[in-house]
Amino acid sequence: MLDSSFDDVKDMSELPLEAFTPQIYRRGDIVEGEIVNIDDEGITVGLGLKSEGLIPQTQMRTLSTDELSAMTLGDKISATVVRGGEYVELSLDLERRAKLWIDLQDRMSNGDTIEASVIGHNRGGLEVAVGSVRGFVPISHVAPAPESGEKDLSIRLGTESVFNIIEIDAEHERLILSERAIWQSKRDAARQKFVDSLEEGSFVTGCVKTIRGFGAFVDLGVADGLVPISELSWQMLKSPSDVVAVGDELTLKVLKVDQASQKVSLSLKRTLPEPWESVPERYSEGDLVEGTVSKITDFGAFVRLENWVEGLIHISELSPRQLSNPAEIVYQGQKVKVKILDIDTSKRRMSLSYKKAYGL
Repeated sequence: MLDSSFDDVKDMSELPLEAFTPQIYRRGDIVEGEIVNIDDEGITVGLGLKSEGLIPQTQMRTLSTDELSAMTLGDKISATVVRGGEYVELSLDLERRAKLWIDLQDRMSNGDTIEASVIGHNRGGLEVAVGSVRGFVPISHVAPAPESGEKDLSIRLGTESVFNIIEIDAEHERLILSERAIWQSKRDAARQKFVDSLEEGSFVTGCVKTIRGFGAFVDLGVADGLVPISELSWQMLKSPSDVVAVGDELTLKVLKVDQASQKVSLSLKRTLPEPWESVPERYSEGDLVEGTVSKITDFGAFVRLENWVEGLIHISELSPRQLSNPAEIVYQGQKVKVKILDIDTSKRRMSLSYKKAYGL
């Protein structure tokens, strides 16, 4: 059998001398030939000039049963030389492995992803297989579990996932993969979709994630939202922790959605009855009530009757005599008795009298 590179030559006299010279094969060479026999020993490949090579069973483990069944005599096949000389031993596995490394290099250059099976793990990360090539995913590049957000490596055994190639060295058979960017991209897309679906005035549920002096961050699943301290309660708070704690499950009202920045503002207090809505049920004009002076201004003093319900004692209602400053009669923090003169729930205002309460 002649070298296949001279197949198109019709006149034997036109063939060069090298066409009749036996080819010297060296370990590592990749050769192509025709299948001349398939038996229990393996696949016999014709290499030209009555030269043959054998792919033994031990060098064709990557060949599936279906692939082997589909092969017929005369088919072209490529293999890597394991042992040269008079008896040429070939390896289909090594040839496929070499092609796989080339394919992996191309995929990395093109920025393509690959699919790999998780075959093991250690404290450093995941051990994976891409065909016959082993790879590693450092723990910092492993995606958290969707349910817990933790990196539970044991549950990944036997699963298949998509990865990016971040480092490859075929000569030293080093393959480093990552799924962090893929996970982040999917998370960003899911968050954007969720935020786009939110409507101001709608209600959502979430878990308090962190607490800061200005409010509480709530985990809504694929996105976070902020409940400002002013939206945690109808009463004045010194700290968000006066009302909520990390881990609390809350039902919240969506106040504002900024789709561009993906920021969501939430309210807890607006899921609760507003104190002023029921003020007429508890107070009436002419009632004598007790409260605490919460603030003093030039024109009067504010008195808190209950959380978020305050009324104003105009300076003219503090004393029968003319005052230059409300502080002449009352001071901040003082417990006082007042008479309700007027209630305007629409404006959330209440007019009070100190002098009428005390008969001055």
